[in-house]
Order: sequence, then C-alpha cells, then structure tokens
Amino acid sequence: MKSDYIQTTTCQERRKDPIEMFHSGQLVKICAPMVRYSKLSFRTLVRKYDCDLCYTPMIVAADFVRSAKARDSEFTTNQGDCPLIVQFAANDARLLSDAARIVCPYANGIDINCGCPQRWALAEGYGACLINKPELVRDMVKQVRNQVENPRFSVSIKIRIHDDLTRTVDLCRKAEATGVSWITVHGRTVEERHQPVHYEAIKIIKESMSIPIVANGDIRSLKEAENVWHTTGTDGKK
Repeated sequence: MKSDYIQTTTCQERRKDPIEMFHSGQLVKICAPMVRYSKLSFRTLVRKYDCDLCYTPMIVAADFVRSAKARDSEFTTNQGDCPLIVQFAANDARLLSDAARIVCPYANGIDINCGCPQRWALAEGYGACLINKPELVRDMVKQVRNQVENPRFSVSIKIRIHDDLTRTVDLCRKAEATGVSWITVHGRTVEERHQPVHYEAIKIIKESMSIPIVANGDIRSLKEAENVWHTTGTDGKK
C-alpha cells in the first residue's frame, strides 16, 4: 500500500453501501477476484464498462499483516477505485481482523475466501476447506465485526457447494446469523473444475436466505450474467 495511492483514496463512492446495490432490484455486475488479474489497472478498465463492484485478487491475510512488502505488492488503490472489496485468505480470526482494520479506510469491505480449491490453499487451511469449518468462519466474521468500527464496512464470504446441498444451506444460515453481509456461491463442489455449474443449487440457496446471494461460475458475458440472474433469482453476478 504505497503512500501516493493511499493519499488519493477518498471517494464519494466509498460512502455507497454495496448492500444498497443488492436491494435495488437491478442486476449488480461484479468483477470477481482473479489471481494476478484483478489488480488496480484491471479494475480501472472494467469500471469503464459499467462494472458495479470490484474485488481485489485473493490476499493471504497473515502475510499482509506481517509484511510491509506484501502490503505494498498486494494492495494498491486510488480515488476512482470504488466501491471495492478486498478478498482475504485466512484461517485465523485475529490476523483477519488485523488485515481488515488496515484496509478499512481504503475499501468498502472484505471478503473471506471459502471457495478456492487449489491444493496449496487447502493444505494451509484456506479456501474451500472452510466450508467444512462453520465455527471458524463464524469466529472470523465476529472478530472483524468487533474490531472494525465502521458499521457500513461489509464482511462477506465466497463458498463452493457440498455434494449434500443441505449442508451448504446450513452453512449459509449460520453465516447469516453471524452477521455476514452477503454470500457469493460458486456453483461447483470442491472436486469439480470444468463440470457444468449447478445453477439450480444456487437458486435453492437463494430461496433459503434473507441476505443477498451472488451467483458465480462460468459467467463470461453480460448476456450470460442476465440469464443466470433470471435463472437463479440472485442479487448479483460475478
């Protein structure tokens, strides 16, 4: 987080609550976190094409907190880079809340990655393994809520689905009760990679929840986003 970027991050859009977008009744177009791609220059480009909300690439919270070099490398922003969600990989509530406090002045919220299926992430206790650890997800969300003073600062999660969808619905309900702002659902299991996305599963999750649900997976065009929006009834697409 270089100082020349930090000094220019005051933005009217920072005051805009992404939750208000989800309750607008309109399709919310979201740029998903993509490894190596979703950095400032890419976010600046997609915003010119009416992207409503952007995510950073996934950042390992522990490294971000402990290393100034990691912060400078992994997170840069500017005045026009908003609204913005910073996605973290985390397995420790204290470290995640410390990371959230660092980015709070420069972003609209954080997202906890509970969906990454990469082997290194699973081995470190990050990503998709967290869908089987609802108590840890609860603790991380609560810790961020307790440590970040801004009540408009969002805390969301991104998940994959279980083979038994009732487990996913149960996870989402527990997350909602903990105070999660919204949930992004990638409509594949941890083991699935290129198989068709289970949009019907996302629809069932949406129908079971009160908070906004964002659909994710194989959405490559605005037309596909509109089709998935109508199919699933969700609040956003990325």
